[in-house]
Amino acid sequence: RLWRILAENALERLDFQVAERAFVKCSDYQGIQFVKRLQVLDDKPKQRAEVASYFKRFNEAEVIYRDIDRRDLAIDLRMRLGDWFKVVQLLQSGGGGDDILLQRAWHEIGDYYYERHKWSNAIQYYQQAKAYDRLAECYYIEEDYTALEELSHSLPENVPLLITIGEKFVTVGLCEMAVTAFLKGGDVNAAIECCVHLNQWDQAVQLAEQHNFPAIEALLGKYATHLLEKDKILHA
Repeated sequence: RLWRILAENALERLDFQVAERAFVKCSDYQGIQFVKRLQVLDDKPKQRAEVASYFKRFNEAEVIYRDIDRRDLAIDLRMRLGDWFKVVQLLQSGGGGDDILLQRAWHEIGDYYYERHKWSNAIQYYQQAKAYDRLAECYYIEEDYTALEELSHSLPENVPLLITIGEKFVTVGLCEMAVTAFLKGGDVNAAIECCVHLNQWDQAVQLAEQHNFPAIEALLGKYATHLLEKDKILHA
């Protein structure tokens, strides 16, 4: 215990020779490696910041990095801690910078709220991160189908997410929205199957005719059977 106190005290004084000897006496391999890393740093402020981090005084470490105009090291520290709120704060305080990193931070914060089932908070950050797959999931959970439809309209054609959105609409019986998403996603077959599943046979047949659906005869056969089952023999 005394050797550990000596090692920690030596670290605070940046006396690496004493700190390393004390860590050896403690059989503290991680402490020994930490001292070696400190010795290769090129200036004392960085060493002090790393020592502050070692003792979990993270705010102090951040202040040191900012004082020596090394916002990048402060950001790296907060990323290692998973403190994405602070990462955003640091990125924005610098008057711009790494847009890709900022987008990642928004996404991480969105995940933070998503994991805690705080959907509306998650949506706010996923929007800024342009995390459209996560947005779709949150809108669906929140039953905000208008927002989900608007998201599908904003996506480019033939992206896989459109098919996923279409499938979500099918589960809640929103046939028109589903068909629009499937068609924009380039899956005519899914659009037709959606209409059949939701008993929108007229629309299914219309889509099959418009898009030269190869299995239209089989579809018409199913439609006739459906009409017969509904006692609509005259229409069959």
